[in-house]
Amino acid sequence: MSVVLQPAARQLFNSYRADVARANGVESAIETFAVLPAPTQKIIQAYQQQADFLKLINIWPVDNGKGEKISLSIGTSIAGNTNTNVQPRQPTAVGNLDLLDEYDCTQTNYDVAMKWLLLNAWRHFPDFKKKLQEMVIRAIALDKLCIGFNGLFRAPTSDRAANPLLQDVKKGWLQKIREKAPEQHYKGEDVGGGVFKTLIGAAHEFKTVDALVEFGIEEYIAEQHRESGLVAICGRGILSDKYLPLLNVIQDPTEQIAARIIYANKQLGTLPAMYVPKFPAKTILITSPDNLSIYIQNGTFNRSIVDQPEWDRAVDFQSINEDYVVEDYTKCLLIENIELDN
Repeated sequence: MSVVLQPAARQLFNSYRADVARANGVESAIETFAVLPAPTQKIIQAYQQQADFLKLINIWPVDNGKGEKISLSIGTSIAGNTNTNVQPRQPTAVGNLDLLDEYDCTQTNYDVAMKWLLLNAWRHFPDFKKKLQEMVIRAIALDKLCIGFNGLFRAPTSDRAANPLLQDVKKGWLQKIREKAPEQHYKGEDVGGGVFKTLIGAAHEFKTVDALVEFGIEEYIAEQHRESGLVAICGRGILSDKYLPLLNVIQDPTEQIAARIIYANKQLGTLPAMYVPKFPAKTILITSPDNLSIYIQNGTFNRSIVDQPEWDRAVDFQSINEDYVVEDYTKCLLIENIELDN
């Protein structure tokens, strides 16, 4: 059955579309336009408000579609002394130049459909335009996280049914580590048939997940990075496996308070544990959030907001050229295939 966009909803939606056009200096948002730098920055800040993890990473604008990554990480110590009677002072280059590689910003589409049924339902809200904007922004922000943690390759046409975690949209941070820095990828032991497992339990090398994380820091993270804001990023299951036994017992009030304090300050090994939406199960990424970046190419953020009456909806078409970048591979370790074997 065909749905009609109610007059009040139509008025509010048209006003929203006109606001977007006005902010970008164009007469109409129906025709595709390039989003101006100032609105682009505001939209990036809005993404960060909708997904806390995006506040912690870098979102860098770059002029060129391809180039060497920015790599602000200091790859070694720089302090020292020089006897200038014998030799000139020897400055040390900042940035881990041995591990530089190129970024490649390619187009990602973020097209959001707004069903007229929804717009009709929202027409009574005084903050209609704010709700609509936040819905679009939140959907895009969560998709950026999903791509960063689950993206495996870029297909010419993505298939959401076959790849519900957006595996075919773009290579994300974890895939970059697997491909570009396999020495920073711990996938466990081959248990047969090409299957790898990182087993945790009394009968195995790692008795606890805490021991696994400490092993990872000492053996894989470059020494100069071990005290530089590392965290253990993980899915909810890793934390549940560790803390559920603590919470799932009958305790007196004092013990309950202590258990809640421990859980509120969750750690894996000596690192703060950070649960992030869309992060893969059975996986831990040791790094600092500022070692992860999204590069966006200036001048490539395009947008149009159009009616599609044949589908009883409006669509906010957005696209931008971007890439997901790990700044310094020696400052990260990807641990996969974690399983408890008690």
